[in-house]
Amino acid sequence: MLIRPKQTLMVVVLAVGLAGCALYHSKPLPTQPDLQPQLVPVKLDLDRIHLPGLKPHVFDPTKGLDATDVAILAVINNPALKTARVAARASEAQAFVAGMLPGPQLGYSLDHPTHQAPQYVNGYSAGIAYDLSALVEHGAAKSAAHASARQIDLDLLWQEWQVAQQARLLYVDCLNNHDKLRVLNELQAGMAQRYHVEQRAYQAGDVSLGDLGLSLAALQNVQTLTVSIATARNASCRALNEILGLAPDVQLNLIANTDPVSPPTQTDIDNALAKLPERRPDLLALRYGYKSQDEEVWRAVLAQFPGIGFGLNRAQDTSDVHTVGFSVSLNFPFLGGGAAIVHAAEATRDALWQQYQQRLDEVASEVQLLRADLSVLDRELDQMQSATADNRQMLSGAYAAYARGDLTAPAYYDLTTTALNHRLTALDLRAQQQQLLIALQTLLGLPPQDLQHPVREPPS
Repeated sequence: MLIRPKQTLMVVVLAVGLAGCALYHSKPLPTQPDLQPQLVPVKLDLDRIHLPGLKPHVFDPTKGLDATDVAILAVINNPALKTARVAARASEAQAFVAGMLPGPQLGYSLDHPTHQAPQYVNGYSAGIAYDLSALVEHGAAKSAAHASARQIDLDLLWQEWQVAQQARLLYVDCLNNHDKLRVLNELQAGMAQRYHVEQRAYQAGDVSLGDLGLSLAALQNVQTLTVSIATARNASCRALNEILGLAPDVQLNLIANTDPVSPPTQTDIDNALAKLPERRPDLLALRYGYKSQDEEVWRAVLAQFPGIGFGLNRAQDTSDVHTVGFSVSLNFPFLGGGAAIVHAAEATRDALWQQYQQRLDEVASEVQLLRADLSVLDRELDQMQSATADNRQMLSGAYAAYARGDLTAPAYYDLTTTALNHRLTALDLRAQQQQLLIALQTLLGLPPQDLQHPVREPPS
């Protein structure tokens, strides 16, 4: 069988087109949860983790987890972040496709004569055409796609920051409830022991029924409070497991921070606010989103110019006459609402501008509110600190006086309750202070010298 050159050409074009196609691969849905049943030593590449304040750190869960360990594990293993990374890859692929040039259009037609005669042959027409207007808009489209891809990277980084800081907040809450529960368990053990002593004294006639009842009521109050704090601890620790991607029954060995979050100075805050648009990921993402839309406005402006299509044709009619020619097509978009498309793109850009301004205003307001709350907490903690020694001395003296019979049972248990509330309040205030500092660190992205930008900026 003789293969004509034009048939060979079509086969080659078809083969090249198929070679550039992707294949389909099925991916069945999962059938069970993917939560880790236990913590095992994990070797992590910290160079790929971009968290504010993250210094060289050895991740070893066998020694217990501090706030930094919790933040690292959250970024690596959080289920929502895993989903966000997959979605980001899909969005980046879409942005890449949006910046590509369209391919040429190939056309082929065949005319077969129905009246068989020696002078008639099969006619055909083959051609290739390209829309030249795509070249005019390509620069703006490519820049918009590039800015959109950077926005996706930065949005993902901001999600990582927020998940890491949320994990640290839950760490503080869980650890604080552990500390409060330890205080209550120690007090409950001592009160239970005293109650049993008083019970024997009551049976011997040395303690009145009223005093025994007060002792029992005080013990039951502490037991009720212990149950309440234990429930709160379970809730906060279970929420921490969830954000870390761990099974609910995994018991975390949380340890106190050797280097807790320290309050930033007023100079640190002012400098961070001044440089915030160049450093905080969500603001950088909004800037790239605005840049992408600005390129879309320019692209819409360019699209108003007449579009030109150019093509080359080769044909043969049924009488075996061969021809070669070309085709030119013109499109006038300004007659079909091109200006309206430009105005719509500008309106979207204006909305992004306002969103960016709103975010800047919100950050400034939130920082001022956190600073005011921290000032109040600092004063309360100072007062608590100065009263701690007095409370301990008072409680020790009250116990000795009660043992000697110089202090009534109601007075003694009132003093015990006051001292307990003081200790629990002090723990809560310290936890609130750490949580507010973590929130302030998130808002400001402090410290700036430890922040690594996820996208290498091209030289300007």
